[in-house]
Amino acid sequence: MLKAGFSRVDVTPPLGSYVAGVFYPRFAKEVLDPIELNAIALSDGEETALIIAADFLMIVKKYADIIKDIISEKTGVPVTNIMIPCLHQHTSIKIAEMPQGILEDKAYIDVLYRKFADVATMAINDMEEAQLFYGQEETEEELSFVRRYIMNDGSVATNPGGDLRKQIAKRYAEADQNVRLCRFKRETKNDIALVNFSTHADLIHKELFSFDWPGFVRTYVEADIEGVSCIAVTGAEGDTNHVDFMADKIKNGYDHCKHMARIITNTVLKMWENLTPCEGDEFVSKQDIVYNKTRTDGEERYEESVKLRDAIRAKTAPHDITKAGEATRIIAIREAPIYQKIPVSVLRIGNVGFVGFGGEPFIAYAEAVRNANPDKFIICSCCTNGGEGYLPTAKAFEEGGYEASASLFSPNIEEQCVNMAIKLLNE
Repeated sequence: MLKAGFSRVDVTPPLGSYVAGVFYPRFAKEVLDPIELNAIALSDGEETALIIAADFLMIVKKYADIIKDIISEKTGVPVTNIMIPCLHQHTSIKIAEMPQGILEDKAYIDVLYRKFADVATMAINDMEEAQLFYGQEETEEELSFVRRYIMNDGSVATNPGGDLRKQIAKRYAEADQNVRLCRFKRETKNDIALVNFSTHADLIHKELFSFDWPGFVRTYVEADIEGVSCIAVTGAEGDTNHVDFMADKIKNGYDHCKHMARIITNTVLKMWENLTPCEGDEFVSKQDIVYNKTRTDGEERYEESVKLRDAIRAKTAPHDITKAGEATRIIAIREAPIYQKIPVSVLRIGNVGFVGFGGEPFIAYAEAVRNANPDKFIICSCCTNGGEGYLPTAKAFEEGGYEASASLFSPNIEEQCVNMAIKLLNE
């Protein structure tokens, strides 16, 4: 019999902490919303698994592994049964080395690691018999947009703002507007809602902490449905965001966060009493590593790239996200290993599967996994057990644009990650 438990802890960093997510330094001067860990513990009576959603930009694999080891030691849950998806808010921290990491704040990191163990323990202690239901529904308006556009000259550009908007020929592709929902229905304790939507959480660009649209989804779902605890998980978002560069007016900011969450929550409400029961009770939790050879093209431009990076940080260079991403990648080559390691994680309960990629996958990754498993309901998550960089498609590497220019991976990364996810889902 399936059991499910929920817990939540506040892990808001201190003011003055580095706010990750852009190419220039930002330090938190204000807290708009709490930065949280939200956890679900799941068990079939023999095995226990954990999904701990973190309101962080990302946690690189090295430190995700440390956190998983600590959780495993405290709870007895095997590390292969622990999934830590970061929701990729650009108004939060990144667990990594500087310049964007927060590891130098040892006091905070020590407490944070203990909080991960606490939230896992509390979720396990909260477990009760549960029935799993699932469903998906498109939002009533477009909230997510593929941020790659085909320009008048046939090239592909990422986030073509300003005067470049006049040179857009058409959209590159349509984004995924589906809200995916799992409901864990319990007898005496709160039901648990796991809400999944696929787009960047980067609506706010200030020196502050905010949980962005995923946090407001949690807030609104819990306010609108009595007796429910909510966890949000960001889906495959590597090539999407909330901006329609072909629209007359760009929608952005804190109020638009709330609007997006309101629309997503309305979609949850529409589905809540009309979900499909999970089929089967097989409990599968597996993880593996994809080894992908590091790209080294452009390393002869190292000195040039360092100058550009420094100018961007000083805000003395024109803003060009593609050139900034490429410079960052070229600088990283010198200290990069020969092969990059990208974790792929799977938890499956009957015909409902959770798939996590250790980076920022394009929406095509999720589509490929779903197409290969038409008999299963699949929820994909980004930055899971690692935040190793953009995971573009092979086609995007040919076309260029910010994500491919910034990625340290070789073009076969799409095939490797998708095949690994499909393999783990069906073992």
